Amino acid sequence: MALTETVEEGMFQAENPIHELNRMLVKYDLTPNQAKVYLFLSKIGIKTASEISKALKIPRTETYHLLSTLQQKGIIFSVFGKPTKFNSTGLEESLGILLNNERNRISELEAGKDSLIKLWNIIPKYGEDDTESQDNKFQSLQGRNSILGKLEQMIKESKETILVLGTDADFKKFYFTEFTELLNKTKSELRILTDHQSDMPNIFESIDPNKVKKIDDKNREDFCFIIKDDSEVIFFISNNKVKEMLAVWTDSKAFVTTLKSLFSLMWKKSHHINETDAESLLGSEITYEHRLREIEQEKMILSYLKENFKLLGNGKDRR
Repeated sequence: MALTETVEEGMFQAENPIHELNRMLVKYDLTPNQAKVYLFLSKIGIKTASEISKALKIPRTETYHLLSTLQQKGIIFSVFGKPTKFNSTGLEESLGILLNNERNRISELEAGKDSLIKLWNIIPKYGEDDTESQDNKFQSLQGRNSILGKLEQMIKESKETILVLGTDADFKKFYFTEFTELLNKTKSELRILTDHQSDMPNIFESIDPNKVKKIDDKNREDFCFIIKDDSEVIFFISNNKVKEMLAVWTDSKAFVTTLKSLFSLMWKKSHHINETDAESLLGSEITYEHRLREIEQEKMILSYLKENFKLLGNGKDRR
């Protein structure tokens, strides 16, 4: 068996670090097969398109297309000869090239923004009904960047309250982003319900502890959402079949009000992360009958959410 074939058999196995590299390179605007070809050339060295196609079990026509695209991106180059051979630039250099490509693309998008808006405003609106309700809009969001962009817009536009409910595990993909910085800068009233532990690293550890409460009686449906004022909410959806984050944004009054009611109930029975259990009980005597009413309210809210978000997510319930 040829050396390249022997190496290739183990290169992209799940337990091999190069498999994780392949997955991570997709975030740099590469498709999985583009990343696969690049990593193959990085580790194996100069090869012809035919050799790459055979080793990676990718159709030859697709292989030529992948090589052409990677050359346009500037991270592989051809070696002249008969037949033509290909090689890659180093990983550090390639990442720099890909990042620069992305910056240039964003700069082009920003430069064209004003022109697009002007063109849009020139076009008259047709068939618009001024009496048509603007409520109950729903938008599916997939991927960290898409969700973070919507969250940034919501937090910056907020004038009253930002309510956050979710565990550290729910928000772990927002580590090393501006998410908590945005929350710290908001002028709105900020309230966070989480599973924060003072002796453990947590994404919300930089937030004023007076704005954070610990979820004592963890919600059995494990909901995760962020509410802006009384007008918008992003509700996170778990789907084990999809690696990227999934969420639904809506301005539906019914959903916002229902989730805010659930948040209020949980906020009342939780205590701040810098309080001891004994301190949290002082002055907070709750009767048995009152607790029963709270439980009944929670059950009604949870039933409503479970039914409606199941419909929105085509059967993809929260975990």
